This record gives sequence, structure tokens and C-alpha cells, in this order.
Amino acid sequence: MEAHQECIVPPQHSKVELCDTDYAQDPPRILSNYLVHAPMPFNAEPHLPLLVNAGLITPTEVFFKRNHGPIPDIQLEDHQVYIGVQQPGPSGTDTSASPSVEWKALSMHDIMTKWPKVTVTASLQCAGNRREGLAQLKEVKGVIWKAGTISNAVWSGPRLCEVLKDIAGVPDDLLHQMIRNYHVSFEADDYVKEDACYGSSIPLRKAMDPLGDVILAYEMNGEPLTRDHGFPLRVIVPGYIGARSVKFLQKILVQPEESTSFFQRRDYKILPPWIDGTNVETAWDSTVSLGEMNVQCVICTPMEKEVILCPKPVTVKGYAISGGGRAIYRVELSVDGGKTWEPVDKIDQTPDPISGMYWAWALWEKKVPKILTTSELVVRAYDSSGNMQPEFPIWNYRGVMNNAWFRVNNVTQMPQSNMYLTLFVQDMLVCKEFFDPFGK
Repeated sequence: MEAHQECIVPPQHSKVELCDTDYAQDPPRILSNYLVHAPMPFNAEPHLPLLVNAGLITPTEVFFKRNHGPIPDIQLEDHQVYIGVQQPGPSGTDTSASPSVEWKALSMHDIMTKWPKVTVTASLQCAGNRREGLAQLKEVKGVIWKAGTISNAVWSGPRLCEVLKDIAGVPDDLLHQMIRNYHVSFEADDYVKEDACYGSSIPLRKAMDPLGDVILAYEMNGEPLTRDHGFPLRVIVPGYIGARSVKFLQKILVQPEESTSFFQRRDYKILPPWIDGTNVETAWDSTVSLGEMNVQCVICTPMEKEVILCPKPVTVKGYAISGGGRAIYRVELSVDGGKTWEPVDKIDQTPDPISGMYWAWALWEKKVPKILTTSELVVRAYDSSGNMQPEFPIWNYRGVMNNAWFRVNNVTQMPQSNMYLTLFVQDMLVCKEFFDPFGK
């Protein structure tokens, strides 16, 4: 496809100070679905039973919400996406010294009509999922997420590799060199607390791999993206941490280095265990940026301290996932704190029908005859490359990529003889609160 757009200069963002009034135009949310960690910017995760019981495809109104600033109110007909490439210089020269870029602009109509719409089912997971487990060991920096910052959706839009081939003008004779060394950076049309706008990048080899399934998504679960999830356009990078799937997408640049954004250079890295808030600035530049997710597995139901008013066998449910398109091939559950293990009864995970890669999570189930008050439920997973979760959490200052064995304690299953007494006491407490709300 020939590109005939004239060369232009994309808009430049500058850092602004955010205040409470900037959040006045945020969209409404169904708050009862979420555990809200921060209202401004809005950061919330679904309750685990709701998440797993919603099924393989997470409804949009249940999908977790991760934001760094106010939600922009972008008009579809006005939005443009700017695409450019920084050409490699002669062999042995410093390409970053001559950053001239020829930009081209695409309207949303162009993106939605000039390339085939493909559909990819992929899970997004925040790198800080389960940060709470690391915060219990030592202070960490970031939102103290529990285990619900993961969701699975059906995304639709053109493949990024096809758009870059047609628009960015990557020269065929330099493609191998660029695939090996280059990156694709993304910038959002938004304002955030930490930088001028949200930005991130991925290796060019991931972007240009037709089996990597990176797409420019304008639909989620068969409907236009909602504002909370990146309307009108976001990049979806399957198998990578959610931070790379930039929302409100405005700029795409092929360049010889990673994005210089705060979120690529000063965030989302596993820092060494001797790094904390006192010496963190010494470590950023020597630590690699996170890309692919690690193997993860979580029990969603029953939950910690839950009382089960049923003497019948209990179905334990949860999710598992790994990065890089790797399948979950085994999930094991222990009811005695990890002394003995059994495979789960069911693992539901489907590969992409075209690439064959496992971008979507696996939902699993295991029927347990009885849960004692002393039971400690523990789960662990293995992926198709033989990666497994560590037994204990590995602390890092940013609190990312915690994938230790997931544990649930203090679940009480009432025997038949105690159920009616328990229900009677609960009913009496409800009646007392209704008629005497102040306890007098």
C-alpha cells in the first residue's frame, strides 16, 4: 500500500501539574464491581470471585482499570495517529545523533478501513499484580494491588506490522539490522503525573512478527473501546506486561533505542534486592525494562477468611497465565500448605486460531472433598517452557512480577450440624442491626 500523506510535525506534549478538577470529566464506573485503590487517578481491580466467575472473556465493566492521570475526552473524528521511523545511519555511526523523522498521519477512518481487522483474544496483566505480597515483606513503591489486576478480552484492529510496513517505510535492505536492534515507541494523547504523557516501547522484532499478534485495537469485546480502556485507539501487546499496551494512542515511532518515557526508563523494572528508596536512582539505567510476563497462578475462590455454608465438596477456582504465548500445561493444588499436591480437574485455555500462541489466560477448577479450618490452600502452575512459580516471594522495590505460590488461609466450611445455628445467628444479627442500628 502506498502512503501519500505529506510530512508533518506531530503535536508535542509538555508536563503539566494535575489537580482534582482535571478528573471531573472521568467516565462513570460500576464501583460495586471493584476494589478501588485510588479515585484520582482511578485505579481499581475486580473482586476475585466476580473476575473468575465472569468466564474466559472478562466483561468490559469488570475489566481492571489502571490509570496514571485523568481520562482524556477524545473525539473519534478528530483523532490522528502519527507514525514515523528514525532511519539507521551508516554502519558504525551513532544513529541517535541525527534524530530526524519523517512523520505521516492517519485518521481513525484510515486505521479502521485501510487494513484488515483482525481479532486477538489476549489477557492484560499489570506488572504490579499481587504487589501486596511484596509490601508485606518490606516497603514498595506503587499501588498496593491484590491479585485482580488481570483480565481477558477480545481485541480487534489492524496488525501493527502491516501498518508499519505500509506507512513507516522501513527499508528492506536494513530490515534485519533494525529488527535486531530497534524499538517501537508509543505515546498517548493524555496527561499523567509522572511525565508529559504516558509512553512505552517494545522491541521492533515483536512488533513486526506476524505471529506476535500486536494490533492497534479500536474494539474490545465486539464494541468500541471505552474511555477507561483507551478510546479511541490503543496498542495491544499480547504476552507482555500491561504497561506496554499504551492507551489513547497518538504517536508511533520506530527508533534505535527504547522509549525515553518515565514509564520505560524509571518504572516497570525488577530492581536488585539491595535497591530501595534511598539509592534507587543509581539502579535504573543498569536494569532491563520488563517485557514478557512470568508464569502466574491465583486462587480466586474461596477467599481468605471465607465462611462456606455448605457441607458438600468445594470447587476451588482460579486463573493461570504465562508470557510470550506460552501455554499453561499444569496447575497443582495443595490443601496442606504445600506438603502434598494434586493436579487440578480442569484447565480451560485456548490458543489463538491463527498464530497458535497462548495469549489468553487459563481458568482452572479443582473439587476438594472438604476444607478444614486448619487447611492452607496453595496453588502453583507450570508453563510449556517448564517455568514454574517460586515458593516464596522475591522482594523488589517497585513490587513487580510477584509470582510466588498463591496461598489462602482461614477458610471455614461449616458442617451440616452447625449450618442452621450459624444461619440463625446471622439472621438475628441482621435483625438487631435493622431495628437497633446504634447497638443500644
